[in-house]
Amino acid sequence: MVNAQVIGYIGAAVASLFFGSNYVPVKNYPTGNGLAFTWVMSVGTLVVAYCAMFISKDYIFDPWGLLGGTLWSIGNFCVIPIVKTIGIGLGLLLWCCSSIITGYFTGKFGWFGLDKQSVSHPTLNWIGFACIVAAVIFFFFIKPTIEEKEEHSYSSIVDESEIGGGDSYNSSYNSINNNNNGNKRKSGAFNQPKKSIFERMPPPYNTIFGIALSVFSGIMYGVNMVPMQLWKQSNVDASPLSFVFCHFSGIFLANTLVFIVYSIIVRPPQIFPQTIFPSFFSGLLWGIANVGLMVATQNLGYTIGFPMGSGGPMIVSSLWSVFYFREIRGVKNLLILLISFIFLGAGITILALSS
Repeated sequence: MVNAQVIGYIGAAVASLFFGSNYVPVKNYPTGNGLAFTWVMSVGTLVVAYCAMFISKDYIFDPWGLLGGTLWSIGNFCVIPIVKTIGIGLGLLLWCCSSIITGYFTGKFGWFGLDKQSVSHPTLNWIGFACIVAAVIFFFFIKPTIEEKEEHSYSSIVDESEIGGGDSYNSSYNSINNNNNGNKRKSGAFNQPKKSIFERMPPPYNTIFGIALSVFSGIMYGVNMVPMQLWKQSNVDASPLSFVFCHFSGIFLANTLVFIVYSIIVRPPQIFPQTIFPSFFSGLLWGIANVGLMVATQNLGYTIGFPMGSGGPMIVSSLWSVFYFREIRGVKNLLILLISFIFLGAGITILALSS
């Protein structure tokens, strides 16, 4: 019988590898406003849930499990307005830090009804946690090189321009879908997309809103495992895989609800046909990663497994950026990245030793 701690470390490694890689398939594909992308991605996660159910030969379907998946989805829905108001760099820093801090404190102090998790070496545990947070902060100072890509280089099923009236909408829609007229959609042929309410917010309110939303998003990420941990406390011998279907169903149902409501009330969503399979594959990778994080959290606890599984992906994603996408270049950036890796590696190692 494999030791539970070993299984937990394997789960953290799986989470790090696949969380750090799950957005690679869609890197060079358009995602529009992100709602269609996240829905297709949630379908991929549901497939992983069925696989987990098949492997474990057992599953539960509890409303609290649905809540866990919904909490994660709420945090994920915040990403779009965060990027629009304060950008991905600061937003990522804030939600990563708040997620790790929330998860760690939740287990450390027994929030939300969880049992307080004690470790053999509390001082080492705090030092390891602090190193991971410091590594996240260092990542913020890296300035990636992003190549400009031509807008509208892909055609969407639904036009990106503002839908002001029936005639303008139909002419835009038909220009994409009617192959008999021989017309092709060209950049700048239609009105530019209307700016969202988040992009129209004046400073400093947009910054305040973006920072607050980033922290809120990180908190949602940090507590989404709480229902699973509460269930585990009452079912000590149960397999973590038994809870996967319930948790992932919450993600799928939440995304489906938002996708339908958005399509009916606001406007038709942007759907890029060439992005559907990469989005689905991204969901598969994310699902595998989250299963790894669930296994790590259940076997190592919120104070060790969650920080390791949440901090490790930064190493993998950075390696993609350095060696494949060539987004992190220059001596200064690589030096900062190396320092971040040192802090992150030290933090993960010290967390492991603290148990």
